[in-house]
Amino acid sequence: MKLAEFDRPAVPAGYAQLVLDVAATHGVASDELLSDADIPRALLEDPGARLTAWQAGALLLLAMERSGEPGIGYEIGLSSSLTSHGIMGYGLISSATVRQAIDLGERYLPVRLPMIAMQLTVDGDVGVLDVAVTAPVGPVRQCLLDLFLVGIAQVVPMVNEGRRPEEIELWFDAPEPEYHARFRDRLPVMRFGMGANQARFPASDLDRPLATADRLTAAMVEQQCRQELEQLGLGRDLVAQVRAALRDARDGVPDLESVAERLHMSGRTFKRKLREHGTSYRELVEATRRAEAMRLLTTTKLSVAQVAARLGYADASSFSRAFHKWTATTPGAFRDRSVAESRQSASAMPHPGGRAGEPPGRAVVETPAPTSKP
Repeated sequence: MKLAEFDRPAVPAGYAQLVLDVAATHGVASDELLSDADIPRALLEDPGARLTAWQAGALLLLAMERSGEPGIGYEIGLSSSLTSHGIMGYGLISSATVRQAIDLGERYLPVRLPMIAMQLTVDGDVGVLDVAVTAPVGPVRQCLLDLFLVGIAQVVPMVNEGRRPEEIELWFDAPEPEYHARFRDRLPVMRFGMGANQARFPASDLDRPLATADRLTAAMVEQQCRQELEQLGLGRDLVAQVRAALRDARDGVPDLESVAERLHMSGRTFKRKLREHGTSYRELVEATRRAEAMRLLTTTKLSVAQVAARLGYADASSFSRAFHKWTATTPGAFRDRSVAESRQSASAMPHPGGRAGEPPGRAVVETPAPTSKP
């Protein structure tokens, strides 16, 4: 989402009510929040109304500040349900399989939260929903990720019958916040400082048929979402497309011109459009490398030298310097910490989809000989 699009009504007003309801539990007056966020009360009474990104961001920030609760994103996520997402919620439960439900959410997320993108990948026996904030949202970034990822875990049992929220593992790129400890017992297993924001679950769930599947309802929802996407003038976000291109690369990190060509634009136009999104190609490459480095160190037995080669570094020393710059620790120390956290998580609760005491996706697996990959 471009900065220039922040003034465009795009976020369903129903999400504002969810924020107001949670803030009210902290004694924060709804009318005061709406007034200070420049949101007319009448807007919330219109089922088709939308907030601008500025209004939505201001409301979230004010709710966090006025409530005195930095972890309010967790509370919003825990309070969400399928109905919080309007017709999209009906589309999710009407899909034929979990995979199709995720595909629907991935393609039409811009009509709900245009500043977020997600992509499904499979990492061995683990399904991964990779989540990215694709707009410069400033001080509400972590709150936005908190509410979105916890919200994903919250609706899982409603879509995937039999799977509980605590059986989903959530990864965050940021360090563990102080407020997490106060919510730990109400949340799924969370891993922090992982270089990526993800919801991880057994990949075997993906092709599980949904008991609530309804082909006609699913088709109707998709048609309406497609119409809304066209009316809002929103397509797949550029930042999300670049991240996907970098993840999919098989022969080292592609240069800027190669990615620009893939997206059918000149290098100059590509750089300008990334600036409009508040980022650059170099920043996206570094973020992708960081996330992939942490994934490889966490989920494989590759040596540090092999990880360096996989990421396109000339040698292990160059990679170690870059990794220390990202995390203020060494690859080896990060791997040791990750193993310890995995064992702690495994002993805390059962995780279906793996052996007893082994969380999904945390099993260390052998991988083929390294090839360059961003």
